[in-house]
Amino acid sequence: MTDTRVLLAVDAGTSSIKTVAFALDGTEVAAATRETTTLRPAPGHVEQEMVSAWQQTAATLREVAAALPERAEPLGVSVTGQGDGLWAVTEAGDPVRNAVLWSDSRAATLIDQWRDDGRLERIVDQCGSKPYPGMSLPLLAWLAREEPEQYERIDTVLSCKDWLKYRLTGERTLDHTEATIPYLDKTTERYDPSVFEVVGLHDAKSVLPRLAAPTEVIGTVTEAAAEATGLDPGLPVVSGAFDVPASGIGTGAATTGGLSITLGTSLTHQVFVDGPQSATSGIQMSLGHEGQWTYAISSNAGTPSLEWAADVLVGDDVAALEPVARAAPVGSDGVVYHPYLSAAGERGPFVDPDARGQFVGLTPEHGIENLVRAVYEGLSLAVRDCVTHLPADPTTAAVTGGGTRSELWCQLVADCLGCPVAVPESTEATAMGAAALLAVSQGVFPSLPAAVERMVTIDHRYEPRASVADQYAALYDLFAEMSRGMEPVWSARAAADDRLDADSVE
Repeated sequence: MTDTRVLLAVDAGTSSIKTVAFALDGTEVAAATRETTTLRPAPGHVEQEMVSAWQQTAATLREVAAALPERAEPLGVSVTGQGDGLWAVTEAGDPVRNAVLWSDSRAATLIDQWRDDGRLERIVDQCGSKPYPGMSLPLLAWLAREEPEQYERIDTVLSCKDWLKYRLTGERTLDHTEATIPYLDKTTERYDPSVFEVVGLHDAKSVLPRLAAPTEVIGTVTEAAAEATGLDPGLPVVSGAFDVPASGIGTGAATTGGLSITLGTSLTHQVFVDGPQSATSGIQMSLGHEGQWTYAISSNAGTPSLEWAADVLVGDDVAALEPVARAAPVGSDGVVYHPYLSAAGERGPFVDPDARGQFVGLTPEHGIENLVRAVYEGLSLAVRDCVTHLPADPTTAAVTGGGTRSELWCQLVADCLGCPVAVPESTEATAMGAAALLAVSQGVFPSLPAAVERMVTIDHRYEPRASVADQYAALYDLFAEMSRGMEPVWSARAAADDRLDADSVE
């Protein structure tokens, strides 16, 4: 008899919200997507309308519910989404203001102050990682200083997914992955409200909602939510997880030592570990599940380098790059590319807002093929640079994201890491991770490893080429040495730009 049970997963990203219905074997049954609107009311300010995010979510759920086969039996809803930011609600449950997103930088000066006066280190000692400007605590502090009337209206601080769960169930909760930085004590994995005292928010201890593990059922779909979404009232809703660990789970890397990499607009690397690590150059989060944590390093490097190369070097789309790159040998005849194109510089494994992209080693003999191949190699070496700083000795890397459409890039990642690269069949790794959490919560599978073993199918596997891997190991040493050595040059360039800007104004 065919199993008709399905798992509903919402993935509320920054640019779009999608709902996917999965069969228990991971097969996609139905899906729907809605684009979201990001607002930029001032330089460095990045916001979204909270009610609009809920309406777009409800629309995707309604579309998926209508598309399910007649005999389909939804087991529940699991929500994942963009992490951090500030999604604050009043006592009545209304948005205090527009949500402030994780990419917002308005609180950067506060982070600098906390670093200078030692408060940042006290927060790190508590939770195990450094907060950045787009996290809820510095944003709360900014709001208290700059918008005190709005600050006074805050009853509960949520994240994106937890706001959506609240609209589905009426329950206000926060899972461990969202709460770790900076609200959890890393030794107890429970709230430590003393962090509010550290930053002078003495009256904010009550704003944190109930802590709920990612596999916990936090409530059921209300009558009002059922009317908005087309779901049955009483359907269980699971706590879920931040989209970074959810993606790691959805690639199949849900066991201790499992490595997951996202090749996207930015590069995200994470490894699942037993408990918090003593030293970190990234961010670590409790999963709130079987003692596991995830340790992640994200780089600003990613697909924008390929898009730039396609536009500027080749004058075509990204698909045209690979044949050009394959015309050049391993090492691009001595050309090295540092993929730091972001105007924000680099954030992992080193932090330097002045870092910029560059080609090193050019001569008149080099052609377009050398430059294009160097771009692919630079991105792949940037992956190795991040993985080198993870507490991991990977035997396999599970890789997802838009970059997996490039066979060359996947092969070069395998060569640079010196281990196989596995690409899952499903392109919805984040939603898959959310669905796996739901399946465990409903007793379909006894554990996350058991869930992903059944649900995640590997589509392609790339094996490292031994002779090539040795060459890239040597090239990595040069790549990393040069990037670190460039820091004073990048700083001098930034200072020169400032002087030129000042002169132009005069």
